Amino acid sequence: MGIPMTTEQEHARKKLRENYSERAVDHMLNPRNKRRVPRPDGYAKATTDGGETVEFFIHVRGNVLTEIAFETDGCAATLACASAAAELAANKTLTQAPAAVSARAIIRALDGLPRGNIHCAPFVAEVFHRAVADAWNHRDAPWKSLYRKV
Repeated sequence: MGIPMTTEQEHARKKLRENYSERAVDHMLNPRNKRRVPRPDGYAKATTDGGETVEFFIHVRGNVLTEIAFETDGCAATLACASAAAELAANKTLTQAPAAVSARAIIRALDGLPRGNIHCAPFVAEVFHRAVADAWNHRDAPWKSLYRKV
């Protein structure tokens, strides 16, 4: 048994369920891998015209993504998309990860998103792809990640 929810938390969860799937709500309330990672091998940050920012941090060992983390100040849907993306990429290779983390895969992993939030998935996927590209660019010079300012 977990910690009992307060009435306020139960009300918030009920409101989220009116618009989002249970899976999306779970990612919103219990995001996976939401944190900053020191000295990432791959890093990307982007901000939408609306001011939402997403950052991805990737550690690679060999050719495998061993740690994927993110930060966002975006809406609940953006948070859920980033959380799902991190899960989708876990233990993938640098070549497998971009295909595994597409907008379509993110939406499918969340059991869909409301029409007004669909744009969050391609934005998150794009930032993730940039982080993977950055990891590729630093593959032959891993020392460069030591001097990265994130």
